[in-house]
Amino acid sequence: MDDSTPLAAPLRRRHFLGAGAAVTGAALIGIGGAGSAEAATAPTATTPATPAATAPDAFDQLRGVWSDILTGGSAVDPTDPDYQSAIATIDAIAAAAIALYDTSANPPAVYTDLPFTHVENGSGTYYRLRDSSIAWATPGSAYYRSATLLAQILAGLQLIGATYYHPASPEVGNWYHWEIGAPQALVNALAILGDQVAPADLASYLATVAHFVPDPTHQQQGTVLTTGANRSDMCQITILRGILAKDGDLIALGRDKLSDIFPYVTTSDGYYRDGGYIQHGNIPYNGHYSYVLLNDLSQLSLLLNGSSWPVSDPNFAVILDSVDLTYAPFMYDGLVMDVVRGRFLGRQLETDHDAGHAITEAILRLIPVGSRVQQKRWKALVKGWIERETSAGIKASATPARMVLVKSVLDDPKVHAATQGPDHVQQPSIERAVHRRKGWGWAVSLSSSRIARFESLNGENLRGWHTGDGATYLYNRDNSHYTDVYWPTVDSTRLPGVTADTVPSAITAGNATLPPTTWSGGAVLDGTWGAVGLDLVPYGSPLRARKSWFCLDDCVVALGAGITGSSGHTVETTVENRNLHADGSNRLTVNGRTQPSAPGWSGSFPAKGWAHLEGVGGYILPAGAAGTATLRALREQRTGAWADVDNGPSTGGTTVPYTRTFATLWLDHGVDPSDGSYVYLLLPGANARDTAHRAAHPDVTVLANTTALQAVHAADARLTAANFFAAGALPSGGTEERSVSGLQISGLAVSGPASVLVTEQGERLTLAVSDPTCTQTSLTVTVSSRTHYRRGFSDDPGVKVVPGGGATVITVDLTQGLPGTTRTVRLSR
Repeated sequence: MDDSTPLAAPLRRRHFLGAGAAVTGAALIGIGGAGSAEAATAPTATTPATPAATAPDAFDQLRGVWSDILTGGSAVDPTDPDYQSAIATIDAIAAAAIALYDTSANPPAVYTDLPFTHVENGSGTYYRLRDSSIAWATPGSAYYRSATLLAQILAGLQLIGATYYHPASPEVGNWYHWEIGAPQALVNALAILGDQVAPADLASYLATVAHFVPDPTHQQQGTVLTTGANRSDMCQITILRGILAKDGDLIALGRDKLSDIFPYVTTSDGYYRDGGYIQHGNIPYNGHYSYVLLNDLSQLSLLLNGSSWPVSDPNFAVILDSVDLTYAPFMYDGLVMDVVRGRFLGRQLETDHDAGHAITEAILRLIPVGSRVQQKRWKALVKGWIERETSAGIKASATPARMVLVKSVLDDPKVHAATQGPDHVQQPSIERAVHRRKGWGWAVSLSSSRIARFESLNGENLRGWHTGDGATYLYNRDNSHYTDVYWPTVDSTRLPGVTADTVPSAITAGNATLPPTTWSGGAVLDGTWGAVGLDLVPYGSPLRARKSWFCLDDCVVALGAGITGSSGHTVETTVENRNLHADGSNRLTVNGRTQPSAPGWSGSFPAKGWAHLEGVGGYILPAGAAGTATLRALREQRTGAWADVDNGPSTGGTTVPYTRTFATLWLDHGVDPSDGSYVYLLLPGANARDTAHRAAHPDVTVLANTTALQAVHAADARLTAANFFAAGALPSGGTEERSVSGLQISGLAVSGPASVLVTEQGERLTLAVSDPTCTQTSLTVTVSSRTHYRRGFSDDPGVKVVPGGGATVITVDLTQGLPGTTRTVRLSR
């Protein structure tokens, strides 16, 4: 399954309407074309001939509701400055299309830059006609009801329908544009234009749609079963075809086939119970395909509820629950994290903020169908995202339909913005984790035999080589770090968190390949602390390593062990690679000394002590913890273009060069290291003084850092966290134990690979355990403690607790519950 973003600005616009309400005049949009009398200035608003008055039937009412969903309808107030700005947005889109409209006597295509040579230009033509229709139908637009624009739209539909997109056309090239992109934009335009389209033309267009989308359950000319977002897109097309053709059976077909999307899945595409969403079989897509799906479903539920074809499947509750499970965990102050955006992170016209705005809009549209508790929570959540978004705010680029939704919460004094966190979320189904504390968020992206390293498709995401190799992402007050040309300019061989071989073959391919490793994931304790680990088997390299991240109250502790290479090239672990934007003036301090700020500076330091990057945070390297590695630093200016990371036929970025300054810190393990290691602490938001103090007075003790076991203890939280890559036990009674203040555990053993966290508070102990390999049927954890726990219980499935003296045995039946998820056990005296 492969699709593409429209050449024109994407359409994601709706309005809160009572389902089934009569439309009140949001119909057509007209725009003057280049070379016409109206090309240089806005066309004169005129009123088209009024057709004979007839009472609207149920189909006409639904068409009107859909038109209002797309345009904003009567809620748009042209005198309101917010709406004036939104109208200017759609006017700019329309003006750009008008300027390219071919006004010659016998045009070969609708637009001069989109010849009918390949299907991407065909769907791109429909996108522009749809967007122009929206401007034509919006009161206050410079093109509102322009007769010239209307004539251009209608002529454009006729031209492409007669010469390129019709039932006799062979489906050549990317199937998506024939079966989703073009027909979806076409039926949307027809719904807005309504009875301005001649009946014969309407019948012809709908026949074409029926030819390419005869059945929403199959794609690629009926050869492949549709899933996820592709299914919802094709169901939407079918429902709109039914409305326009006044065929209730088609509406029912499209609605009923949506039901296959709703239930949770356990393999391949769809929603997982832990909140993950997968498309293309093994690619985490909470931040793209799933929001396309959410957008479709939020629109259709608003359209059909209250009609003769309501969405009444009780499994729709899964979609409502996904707001909190699938989308919210990866939102950060208005943007969606790149760890769940797949190949789309490299798209110039779809930034992390753009994707976040689409999710925000879809959630706002769902509010009326949520429970009262959900409605209250979602309003507060969304208001927080909007108000905290300091870069590329949603209002700046909102269309009128989107502005209606945004203002519904911003202008409501009863809605109080909510914050997110502190918390820790892990979704084993997609092998992603997010850790939040006040002022910052951190995420990590993993891969295994279940989840692909990355996706590069249709010329997109050409440098995503290491994004699934344990790449970490830090979000803070710099709300534009990844938005500001990060992916075209960053050194993609040095992504934070990644241990990589510099052998060229390791960075030239990989795509959606699956590593042979199974150990990928971790555990979470009380939604507060987390342990994450990865048995690293990179693409195209003999490098091997075991990696862990322990997510604590104010820091993330990163451990690496068994770092062994034999390619004849250097192996590196990147600690930080920060986009300092154009000025690059952030101060870098290493062990109390400020380093030069001139681009091109590089430095080399013993891998011990601390470093601090102004505006980002601190980095601590305990003495002796990095083995023979050397800490290296670099401040450089890097130049790149969006076309370098995306040259897709309909999504490709521009070749305009951009230059950004980066500060990079990495551990150089040397050529062909053998059993190399590292330990470092990331302290997001810490200042230089606090970083230095923390380095001198560490709260964290490393209990083990080997290929078999990586473990730490945080004294203040009385927390022990461990990743066992095989059956084994924490050291008992040795120096590690004696060095940990207040540690009551005298032994912790597991029968197989496991991730374990334990916290002791007073007379109670809480333990969290998971099987990150998702391969075992059972797991036994034995906890020995100087405190004798007499009671134990768990609310999770398959857990048996047997307290006894100074040792408690916990047995987990891993055939029950979700693979890789955490089971929590509580012990008390």
